[in-house]
Amino acid sequence: MSGTTISAPIRCATSRKPPTCVLVFLNSAIAASPLKGLNDSSGVGTGENVFVARHGKLISPPLSAGALEGITQSTVMAIARDLGFDVELGDLSRSDLYIAEEMFVCGTAAEVSSVLSVDDRELPCPGPMTLAIGEEYGRVVRGQVDRYKDWVEHVH
Repeated sequence: MSGTTISAPIRCATSRKPPTCVLVFLNSAIAASPLKGLNDSSGVGTGENVFVARHGKLISPPLSAGALEGITQSTVMAIARDLGFDVELGDLSRSDLYIAEEMFVCGTAAEVSSVLSVDDRELPCPGPMTLAIGEEYGRVVRGQVDRYKDWVEHVH
């Protein structure tokens, strides 16, 4: 299947009201080969980073694996740590996505959006980490959390 661009959608939902959804794709052409990361090797969204929960810890691909360099991933990681979750950068394989305890994508437009399924394999959604992080992220970006008020620039 080398060179094939068949993709399977990851359906997304979010804990936000009203629901915001992001459609991201895994490139089926790389199904037989290991992934170094998710963004450059598999085509996961052009504007989102992925987080996978495994064994009670959140893992997101590093920049060296093609993750987006930006403020949203580092913001979500800081919020997750401040909420008491273990977070690390690490390579993820396609199988890590299939057996994730929970998964979400984040980006400026997506905010924190939980992933419902990968290649028609359903995931627990939304999980407790996703809910907690998503709710806190929403408050942070709206300037409602004193701890992070210096992160927000109000525009009038």
